Amino acid sequence: MPRAKFQTLTEQMFYTLLCLKDECYGMDILDKVPSMTNARVNIGSGTLYTLLEQFLEENMIKESKVEGRKRSYIITEKGKEMLDNEYNRILAQINDYKKAFGEEG
Repeated sequence: MPRAKFQTLTEQMFYTLLCLKDECYGMDILDKVPSMTNARVNIGSGTLYTLLEQFLEENMIKESKVEGRKRSYIITEKGKEMLDNEYNRILAQINDYKKAFGEEG
């Protein structure tokens, strides 16, 4: 059975939404993600704009400003909920890892 769309988020999805806690343009996201992850995560422009379109369709983000072809976005309550769910899923994985290696605490 296929997994539900956005049931879990890829790193690119997670960091795109995280960047949008503050209003920003797509180009800002392309700069912010490598900066916030010490270049561990990069997003190509094609991937980013595909994600932004999908997030818009799912009402996870909204356009906040349009200046010609330049658009800025911000996360919606639904997007924040998805980000929170992914954060909690990752924390649960960390706790499972710690339990498996006797590092409970």
